Amino acid sequence: MSYGLENIETRQLEGLISVLNQCTDAFLFVFDLSKDTYFISQYARNIFNFPEEKMENATHELMKIVYPEDQASLRADLDLLKSGKRTEHNLDYRWVNKNGKPIWIRCRGKILPNNSEEHRILVGEVSIVTEEDKTDLLTGLATESQLRIDFGSIWTKKQAVTGFILKIDIDNLGSINEQYGVMTGDVIISKVGDCCRKICSGVAKAYKLSSDEFICMNLTGKSALVAQKMFENLRREISEAEQGLGYDIIFTVSGGMVAFMNDSSQLDGLLRKVNYSLNNAKRNGRNTLITFNAVDYTQHLKTLDFQEKIRDSIRNDFAGFELYYQPVVDAKNLYLDADKTVLNVIGCEALIRWTCPGYGILNPDEFIPILERTGMMVSVGRWILRTAFMQCAEWNRLQKDFRVSVNLSYIQVKKSDILRDVETAMLISEVNPHNVTLELTESGYIDNGEELQALTEAFSNLGVNVDIDDFGTGYSNLRYLQYLKANTLKLDYTFVQKATAGNEGDRKIIKHITQMAHELGMKVCMEGIEEKSDIEKLIEYEPDKFQGFYFGRPCNNVDFREHHLRLDVNRDVYRKTR
Repeated sequence: MSYGLENIETRQLEGLISVLNQCTDAFLFVFDLSKDTYFISQYARNIFNFPEEKMENATHELMKIVYPEDQASLRADLDLLKSGKRTEHNLDYRWVNKNGKPIWIRCRGKILPNNSEEHRILVGEVSIVTEEDKTDLLTGLATESQLRIDFGSIWTKKQAVTGFILKIDIDNLGSINEQYGVMTGDVIISKVGDCCRKICSGVAKAYKLSSDEFICMNLTGKSALVAQKMFENLRREISEAEQGLGYDIIFTVSGGMVAFMNDSSQLDGLLRKVNYSLNNAKRNGRNTLITFNAVDYTQHLKTLDFQEKIRDSIRNDFAGFELYYQPVVDAKNLYLDADKTVLNVIGCEALIRWTCPGYGILNPDEFIPILERTGMMVSVGRWILRTAFMQCAEWNRLQKDFRVSVNLSYIQVKKSDILRDVETAMLISEVNPHNVTLELTESGYIDNGEELQALTEAFSNLGVNVDIDDFGTGYSNLRYLQYLKANTLKLDYTFVQKATAGNEGDRKIIKHITQMAHELGMKVCMEGIEEKSDIEKLIEYEPDKFQGFYFGRPCNNVDFREHHLRLDVNRDVYRKTR
């Protein structure tokens, strides 16, 4: 939500803040991160040594107010905001008042939406944390403010900490609130708070964070084994609490834990690790404890880095993305010449590649799952359609019947108006629809054959070809094949490889699938052809097309044209020499 502030100038914001500051006890502020200027309520100057209401060289000036031990965490958060990796600011830390005493403040803010990625303005409020803010009213446990104070006091003495942080989250509390009401949810929160207090007795200290999250923290050197035992005790206590409620409500908790020894990390760094572990527990079925794993976390951070770099590539007109093309040959007429030196390449499959800054060319398995999980597959998918169709139209001027195949992600189909995207790409490229093929992975629709049937029929009505890709993986639903408006079945690489390796069962299945497809009016393309012997073993089944490294590895458009594209006039010459 933009609130209509996208184009408002900084000085206008400052004027607005000046008015609003007279209506609140909090200190409203505007922090222009790009220009490094900071504007805050004049009332803040009554307590803290701000030189002016508006400051230039703001980061430097602000650090003069910030308690030295909290400067690192604030700098880290500001760096994330400036770089665009974070859009919200939510931090409890200390400012030093005019008497030199550290005062805990709660600073909350949000980056204003803006058409310019370079101009980042943070707007928010600062409030002083009172003693009442340090205790949760529902559970009586200490809050995040007290957590930060307790951690900071230990860290300050040794510049390092030893112990563990165990974070606990009530599973599906939102569903419980919807089904039984918020009051019931509050009862469960209170019960879990009591259980946390019990398991922490003499070992750790319990804190209440958000509506359904708790932390048990030990900074006196206890081990991960102690935290694991605490979680076991917690589940036992919850079971007893459920019994006390007459089993009217059944609920579970998930846990994430990080242990550390002489660790100089700040609290926020440790919380990021424990949050990662807790999220893994949620993904792994809930009602379990996951201990922090540094190797997995490093890969997680790498994935997040990829994710941001992909977004940058998309914003920068898909810089770094490129289509490679792998040849598809006519299995019934492999060569154009009598000497069998010129392959009869009738088409190709377009395959996405991405060059990531700092990492080089990545395997599609490394970035396509990220595209699909984040929904960025929709934007990239549109780019693939346009690029592949335009390439096909260009090559058709040289080889008029040449076909280009494009894979459609299941996520892309589900989250976009795929028919409109295909039609738009056709209009932009002016490609002959009969020369483009859309490949659908049959396994994605295994539970919804009707959907796949409707989709293939809609594409067929547009005049484009439809191939069913990776046929033979998972549980292929033979029932719907007769109803699909598909042109070709592409037999999966691993399926074909097993057959060529001598698996008699797979050979028989391939034979019957090929025969069935032909009887239904479909062609068959066998993928994964790596050696000449593969052809000799499979040709008896009368496939229509072959694809694999034996005929050529995926390459860019320049190399493909040089090595695989044949002018129609040359094709006639080859035929005459046979």
